[in-house]
Amino acid sequence: MASQSVSSASTQTIAKLETGSRWYIVILLAMGTAINYIDRVNFGVATPTLMKEFGLGTAEMGILMSAFFWSYTITMIPSGYLLNKFGPKKVLGIAGIAWGSVTMLVAVCVGFYSFLALRIGIGITEAPAYPSNARVVSVWVPKRERTFASSIFDCCARVGGAFAPPIVAFIIAEWGWRTSFIVTGSMAVVWAIWWLLAYHEPADHPRISKSELAYIRQDEVITHTGEIHVEPIPIIKLATYGVIVKATIAYAFYLYVWTVAIYWIPTYLMKARGLSLKEMGLAASVPFIIAVFMELAGGKIFDKWYERGASITKLRRTGMGLGMFGAAVFILMCMQANTAFWAVFWLSAFMGIFSFGASNVWAIPSDIAPYGQAGGVGGVYNFVGNFGALIAPIITGYLAESKYGFNGAFAVCVVFSVIGGLLFIFNRYDRLKPKEA
Repeated sequence: MASQSVSSASTQTIAKLETGSRWYIVILLAMGTAINYIDRVNFGVATPTLMKEFGLGTAEMGILMSAFFWSYTITMIPSGYLLNKFGPKKVLGIAGIAWGSVTMLVAVCVGFYSFLALRIGIGITEAPAYPSNARVVSVWVPKRERTFASSIFDCCARVGGAFAPPIVAFIIAEWGWRTSFIVTGSMAVVWAIWWLLAYHEPADHPRISKSELAYIRQDEVITHTGEIHVEPIPIIKLATYGVIVKATIAYAFYLYVWTVAIYWIPTYLMKARGLSLKEMGLAASVPFIIAVFMELAGGKIFDKWYERGASITKLRRTGMGLGMFGAAVFILMCMQANTAFWAVFWLSAFMGIFSFGASNVWAIPSDIAPYGQAGGVGGVYNFVGNFGALIAPIITGYLAESKYGFNGAFAVCVVFSVIGGLLFIFNRYDRLKPKEA
């Protein structure tokens, strides 16, 4: 079958594009991701209140936090399969309605086991979100803008962490913890309806121009029929690729550290640093606000570096190595802090460098996946990676209650940051091709 590259044709459209539909789609993803994380982080913010009302210890809260990841993790590969089969419009839209509804149901919980059941339910329904993001960016954004586009939706995980503490803490203080889950869950339902009405694949979008479609497709090979040449790899065979094995294990270490941050910083600031609920709401938001800006800056800087000739592999190695090793250094500094101010300062430095590097973390599935298959690759990436997130709350809860305290829990994060950084560095990030039989 004859084929031709569209690279040379698309470069003529770089200076002047008639539409910017791709950024509208990326912003929609970003909004969904922010709400997704608000619906996760609200449980961490409510943790001190729930512990007091229901007589739960840190070990029990660790189990409840981890329960989300039990179901979230095992649903990843099915989510990737569904994305490859039905596409992100239906899968992500239905998932948004479902996770918002389950979040609202948390308001009727009466004890440990009802919380456990609904935490598992939220994990199942939120699972398609990140693989969907990778799938959408892979077909809507060319390589030259992919780090920034990925950083836009991924930094909204930090937006959730930035705004959930003060908002949820205020709602809890004024109207109780049950209201906080109703408010944040309803946001997801509204967004999901918007997504179902607005999303289209690039070639089917009603307002995309020919110049923007060519620009989006500049890295692809087009057949004589005008279709993109695709070389799919079945999900079941992805584990046979070394790049997948190393990337997913590295991501597990990354997610361990990230999960400790989003779930335990509020409780750490109250229990280990003596802040009140309202003081914590403000203090816990500072590291995440800094993280948002640092991840966006990273996305821009790494895309500029790509335009100046750096390879995708060099970008991902540098970004993830810097983020992981920098995190290790600043977590150590936080462990040495002797006041709440310095603890927040070093937590902010940790989140800043970690997020600057993490502008690359969700570009990786889009980079290495065959065209249109980033949902499946993202599902595998998140499946393995979330084993780190699954154990993080339990280990942290156990250590925080032991003689080692929060410093013991943070020491584990330091070690895992270094190991994860090494795995990210000693890997390549070229697009995968089917292996010859």
